[in-house]
Amino acid sequence: MNKRGLEMAVTTVIMIILSIAVLTILIVFVNSQTGFLSRWFETQEGKSNVDLVVSTCNNLVATESAYSYCCEEKDIVLANGSVLRQSCDVARGESWSSGRIDELSCSGIEC
Repeated sequence: MNKRGLEMAVTTVIMIILSIAVLTILIVFVNSQTGFLSRWFETQEGKSNVDLVVSTCNNLVATESAYSYCCEEKDIVLANGSVLRQSCDVARGESWSSGRIDELSCSGIEC
């Protein structure tokens, strides 16, 4: 039985795994020194988190989490860079939410 072909396949697999590991380490090192990938990801995600807050508030309504909806304040970053800290109940009346946040009754909830 000829095992030479098997040895070559195992060696090839080991070399591919080592190459991927070295390439990953190189990318992490270059990024830590230059921050290139970090800056690229920042430009892709955007600076505002309004849509995320609207979605979070609507999820709280769907699960009827009245305390979290009425009392817990969220950090809201607007497109102009200003940061607001408001609960979903207060944010519902703001102009930036434009009626996209569903309503949950806050009567009887003590914060």
